[in-house]
Amino acid sequence: MLLAAEKNVWLGLHTADWIILALYFVVILAIGLWSVKRVKDMADFFMGGRRFGKVFMMFFAFGSGTSSEQAISVVAGTWRAGLAGIWWQFLWLWATPFYWIVAPLMRRMRALTTADFFETRFNGPTAVMYSFYGIAISITFIAGGLFGTGKMVDALTGNELDRLSVEANIMVPAAEWDTTEKTFHITERRLQGYEFAILAVTVMFVIYGMAGGLGAAIITDFIQGILTIVFSFLLLPFVFFEIGGFGMLHQQSDLKKGMLDLTVSPELAATMGEPITPFYVCMLSITALAGIVIQPHIMGVCGAGKTEYEGRFGFTVGNFLKRFCTVAWTFTGLACIVWYMGDNSPLKTSPDPADQAVYQSLMLRASPEYDQLSDEEKAKVETTDKNFADKLFGMAAHDILPRIAPGLIGLLLASLLAAVMSTSDAQMIISSGLFTENIYRKCIAKNKSQRHYLWVGRVAGLVIVIMALILQTTFTDIIDALKIIVKTPACIGISLWFGIVWRRWNVISVWVSTITGIVVWSVVAFHADTLYNSGLLPESMFKSATEMKDVWQMFSFMSLAILSGILVSFLTPRQSQEKLDHFYKLMHTPVRLNEVIDAPCTLPAEPEPMGKKLFPNSKDIEIPYPTFQDLAGFALAWGAVAAIIFLTQFLAKVA
Repeated sequence: MLLAAEKNVWLGLHTADWIILALYFVVILAIGLWSVKRVKDMADFFMGGRRFGKVFMMFFAFGSGTSSEQAISVVAGTWRAGLAGIWWQFLWLWATPFYWIVAPLMRRMRALTTADFFETRFNGPTAVMYSFYGIAISITFIAGGLFGTGKMVDALTGNELDRLSVEANIMVPAAEWDTTEKTFHITERRLQGYEFAILAVTVMFVIYGMAGGLGAAIITDFIQGILTIVFSFLLLPFVFFEIGGFGMLHQQSDLKKGMLDLTVSPELAATMGEPITPFYVCMLSITALAGIVIQPHIMGVCGAGKTEYEGRFGFTVGNFLKRFCTVAWTFTGLACIVWYMGDNSPLKTSPDPADQAVYQSLMLRASPEYDQLSDEEKAKVETTDKNFADKLFGMAAHDILPRIAPGLIGLLLASLLAAVMSTSDAQMIISSGLFTENIYRKCIAKNKSQRHYLWVGRVAGLVIVIMALILQTTFTDIIDALKIIVKTPACIGISLWFGIVWRRWNVISVWVSTITGIVVWSVVAFHADTLYNSGLLPESMFKSATEMKDVWQMFSFMSLAILSGILVSFLTPRQSQEKLDHFYKLMHTPVRLNEVIDAPCTLPAEPEPMGKKLFPNSKDIEIPYPTFQDLAGFALAWGAVAAIIFLTQFLAKVA
């Protein structure tokens, strides 16, 4: 809108922008190709040789867990729900202190993949089940990241990619869910502009990820982590300049009801379509805590360091960096509300009638008149509002940065690509490790060379990315994509937590708990409207079908998965004493610097002495006795949680 037509511009980007992007691509590719020389075996490719220190592990945790779609989803959520939109990433805030505790245990497993944990703690078939589940998690994560990134890249080019897609008119198959018939239909649609960006990003991270493995991912994540921080804060001062300063947030807070409230009241949530109530935040946080440890890349985040401390420092501090970035994303979104809905909105003053129509639709969505519209009119306004929210971050950058200096769009775009590529490469490599190590090597081809398995891992990674590209075509909304990412790992994550601390949780518990969670999740997800309108459930509990699908879906599948697993644990036989003793010996034996192991999930020839148990007289509870480092770090982490929440509320009050 605000970027005037000028020379030296191609696809909406200035020559300076293209130069910065080219430099970024050259550096990243060079690192990937250099890392090939250091890949000699499976441990090098899938665990980076376990050679990295605190700083690299911090940026690896930050980079692999921070994708551009998260920033985009927070800004989009802030547009739709005000300050409460921060919970689309703060949902992991309450889980962060537990990273300090769980990271050393993950490192002590001495595993290449999370499936190794399931095989050592339970059995081979359970490891294979997790491997397929973990691959599905990675595919979902990659798809969500690519979808959000494509949307933002398109907005950064001033929607030039959309115009390119119309001219190219490339038709591709598409799958659509019929809400009436509850079935998928295969149709045809034009390749969208943002999908051209997705394909370009995919080619980049596949090349260096397939070449250098996790070592290349960790090294590039150091660079990309710094660029992600730049990406998080680059736009913030400029958008506040546009609205007249930080204080304008309070003066214009009536543009949207509850704009500066940290949570949304149940009554307002029912009208705005975003049920970010205290109960919803609680269920999001519990679901996130259950699922975070089971995400396939977390074993690498905790296990690629030299010792336990590198893993716990990187996992915890890296994610606290992400929490501070989330605050920046949120206030960028709040400033965008004031700018695009205020009297000086670039939409309102645009000479383009289409921009003015979007402005009127956005204002109508935030007004009391919205409730008086017909369902058809509401759906049209809601679609415009969601589409605008998905592109908001990129649109604001496109409208502001070119006027500041040439090349800033290129810097933001490089940072954006760094954020998604750092997550996608880790997911690709770890999930290909699940297939190669726990499915292919153990079930298909048992006695092949290391070189053979390395190439199988590379090909598997490529196939996984192709499946993610297919999945992202089914996404229509940034927030909905994020909800899928949050919920997907939780069903089987329950078994990792119980498996670590409780001997009675057995193979049957894993299968029953996981299947119960998936079935309940699916029933509520696909039949929320029917359940809500059935009259069989207490009306006071459910405000809308949306709340049924989100809040009560999480409550239902989490609680029933846990209860069914516990019940089965008491009704079925324990696992063999020998298997349990081996696993818990691993759990209680600290990692020694430069220790060498013969195979995953085994102890070195001369291990450290075993640690004590918190409950030494219990036959079932296996919680390690906490050290001073455990307790001090855990307490400091909770202090950081309190400080971040205080900072967020303080900034909202003084705005």
